[in-house]
Amino acid sequence: MPRWIKRMIRVYLVDDHKILLPGLKMAVETLQGFTVTGQATDGLTAVREMVEKEPDICICDLSVPLLNGFGIIRRLKEEKLKTKVILLTSYSDDGVINEAMQLQVAGYLLKENSAEELDIALENVAKGYRYFTPRIMTRMVDSFKGGLIDEPLSETRLSLDSLTAREKDVLSLVISGLSGKEIADNLNISEPTMKTHKSNILKKLHVKTTRELILLVKEGEQLPFLI
Repeated sequence: MPRWIKRMIRVYLVDDHKILLPGLKMAVETLQGFTVTGQATDGLTAVREMVEKEPDICICDLSVPLLNGFGIIRRLKEEKLKTKVILLTSYSDDGVINEAMQLQVAGYLLKENSAEELDIALENVAKGYRYFTPRIMTRMVDSFKGGLIDEPLSETRLSLDSLTAREKDVLSLVISGLSGKEIADNLNISEPTMKTHKSNILKKLHVKTTRELILLVKEGEQLPFLI
């Protein structure tokens, strides 16, 4: 077992395609330090069992009967469970991504992704980070950049067009709620470099804190994936 794992990480699986569950279970349990503690093919059963078992991570499809993936996440929050949810779905449209961001999912994978990427996502989420497959990350960034063209900017601050492309990437991830380490990992840059970009963003937009930054952009841009 890896040194950073103090105990087995318990994973719960939710997918209405029974034929997929055995393969998904095998993929999870081949990763050292992880075990599947249960599975369900509908949302209500999944919530009921997770309330009892309190798994560390839930890998969840969106299209499950009785209660869909987003409904499951909301119910887990209502029950105050600490279970972190990784969405594993075929959906990649902006509306779905935006709602996933609003619900602060721990991870977002597509069913076209490889088992190796599932391993990467599980390890990151188990360590307390979040993981989004590159295709989803690209859609998030494109959604943010698209908003820069159409929305009027506040007269009280510098235009967001003053930011570099990389600064816009960093800003979009800051707004989505990722930590500094997560932002650096997702953009494949060092943490010091990420901090430099963030510092430049704060200076250019005339704000001092991350909270002020988020409020400023929320007021001026109404970005759909703001949390």
